[in-house]
Amino acid sequence: MRTIIEHNNPHCGFFYEIGSVIVHRKSKWQDIELAESPEFGKVLLLDGITQVGFKGEERYHETLVIPAMIAHPDARKVLIIGGGDGCVLREVLAFKGVRQVVMVDIDSEVISISKEYLTELNKKAFEDSRLMLEIGDGRAFVEQCPDNSFDVVIMDMTDPFGPSERLYSKEFFMQVQRILKGPEGIFAMHGESTIARPIGWACIYRTLKDVFHIVRTAFAFVPMYGTLWSFQFSSDATDLLTFSNPIIKSMDELEARIAEKRSEEPRFAKAAMWPSLFAKDPTAKAALSFPQSCVITDSEPHFPDAFEP
Repeated sequence: MRTIIEHNNPHCGFFYEIGSVIVHRKSKWQDIELAESPEFGKVLLLDGITQVGFKGEERYHETLVIPAMIAHPDARKVLIIGGGDGCVLREVLAFKGVRQVVMVDIDSEVISISKEYLTELNKKAFEDSRLMLEIGDGRAFVEQCPDNSFDVVIMDMTDPFGPSERLYSKEFFMQVQRILKGPEGIFAMHGESTIARPIGWACIYRTLKDVFHIVRTAFAFVPMYGTLWSFQFSSDATDLLTFSNPIIKSMDELEARIAEKRSEEPRFAKAAMWPSLFAKDPTAKAALSFPQSCVITDSEPHFPDAFEP
């Protein structure tokens, strides 16, 4: 056994153990390791940091994808930035109305490993004929896209350290806004943890609010990250609280909409979960009170709470 120790911030974190290593490769971009864990089942680590584990992964991937796809009136064309394990792709393809999914990931080795070893997890999503896979830089791809290209854009990137910082800036979010089809388009992304990285969360939220008219946050505990995690949904017209508030839309209506749009029932992000997922966690209000929280820009891309993981 080998102990994996991960820091959620410089002062706290969590650990778990892995046993046999299934595959270990070094790509042009990162160190990739797929191993067996008694706690999580198979786990995928990039540069030693957990990206996905079998146990409880639906708490992350369903919460990131399903609210955006349900709230959009007719999501037919979707862009996924990152998500090389194929789990976000799996969730998008579960929606009956989807006609095309463009997925951009920088590391072909991660895709290769996911295709070969993670089919139980991603349900062979890479074989779906609706997928157009692009190997390349996510920001560069977005910048060359025509206006009004996608109904929904979903970003499943690593945390905002190093090169990935470029995908958390105001300028990049403006590019995403540009390629969304109309004001009803939705941009979904993970938003860090209000508990482990409150300043990081606040920076992402403030930056999104500087670009989009509406920004809503969902919260879920994610076992493979060892803390409460957040998910940000941004749009210029579509308000996800319309769907999570039972006073505005009944539970029966939301259940019917999910059943109509999806080919299978969610394991976690069911209609009954939405009011709690979108409840205002007190840690979010506290995070916004930090004076270090700021709008992230290309000229000042570093998060104030960045640390070496």
